Amino acid sequence: MDDQYGPVVVSYTRAEFIEDGALIEIPPKLASDAGFEVPLLITAGAQGEFVAGTDGGEDERLRTVLSAVARAVARAPANEVCFVVPAEDLPTTQASTGVDRLLAITEPGDTGEPVMTLMLPHEM
Repeated sequence: MDDQYGPVVVSYTRAEFIEDGALIEIPPKLASDAGFEVPLLITAGAQGEFVAGTDGGEDERLRTVLSAVARAVARAPANEVCFVVPAEDLPTTQASTGVDRLLAITEPGDTGEPVMTLMLPHEM
């Protein structure tokens, strides 16, 4: 598959990222409840920063994250594909690491379908 940039040197699919644990699928029911019609994924880093915990509150924190992302999407122009969610709109799960926002990027999945990935800025 050559194009203007030359031959593909390495290919790593979204499915492989999920299998390796670098991406985590958000349960479709939670995504749907938050108003999303596309599959949602969250990076392991973003999940660790804003969702993970040992107190049993992970589902509630994930709902808070999804609600904040939904608000960011609603405020954005119709043709936007990258949404910025300020950290103050997100739950904290541990001592602050200095992360000041979450990015939500819509791009094609492995078969061209729209998929939204939630990630930390340095993971883009």
